[in-house]
Amino acid sequence: MKQLLSVAWFLFAASGVAWAQDQTPVGPQRNGSAAADFSRTSAASHPTASPEDSGGAYASSHASDPFASASIDSFPGPSASASASSARPPAAPARVPSIKDIGREDRWQVGLGIALVRFRSSVYVATAVGLNSSLAYFVKDSLAIEGAVTSAFAPPVFLSNENVKYVGYGGGPKYVFGHDALQPWVHFLVGGIHIVPQTAFGSQNGFEMVAGGGADYAFTSNLAVRLEADYLRSYVFKQSQNFGQASLGLVYRF
Repeated sequence: MKQLLSVAWFLFAASGVAWAQDQTPVGPQRNGSAAADFSRTSAASHPTASPEDSGGAYASSHASDPFASASIDSFPGPSASASASSARPPAAPARVPSIKDIGREDRWQVGLGIALVRFRSSVYVATAVGLNSSLAYFVKDSLAIEGAVTSAFAPPVFLSNENVKYVGYGGGPKYVFGHDALQPWVHFLVGGIHIVPQTAFGSQNGFEMVAGGGADYAFTSNLAVRLEADYLRSYVFKQSQNFGQASLGLVYRF
């Protein structure tokens, strides 16, 4: 009986001690040790703040620092539009017709001018004035095939009232030097001659050769002024003649 009472007393005392420990409040020493442990961590050195407080602190810190307000975007540099434009290849400039470059796109040339022909032979000598016309087609950059006709008239050379009428025509190669506004050129033409009045020495028709040149000065992309001088060798009246001609006129390119 005494043993049962002893066991019951022991169980009652143990349960009382356990109940007393659960009801004991946390002491200041325990709280102090926990605060001390937290103060030694890195999180304690940064104060906690709300998002609004963080934004205000960031603004105030940048307002106090004059260099902090300059962001990377504020430094000069290529803008988005400039970068986009530099990334694209430059557009090809529109071709503007130049008087210094006929470009051989204008392969045809038509010339018309006033001609002065000094015809000399053993039968008579005449100075005739008329027109010189030409047509040239460029088969290469500077080489063309040209045809030309010159017709001129002079006062009578005999006692008769018949005026001198001269027609010279021919065709051949023409070579142009350079593509600047001033373009010198040379040509060589072979053709014929027809001259009036009739003489007792033979036919009015004969052979003619033209060798000479000139220069064209372009004042627009299609128009130029031309100065030309030629040496002529002909065979008419059963004899050969040496004479010359000159002309001044305009040239149209197309």
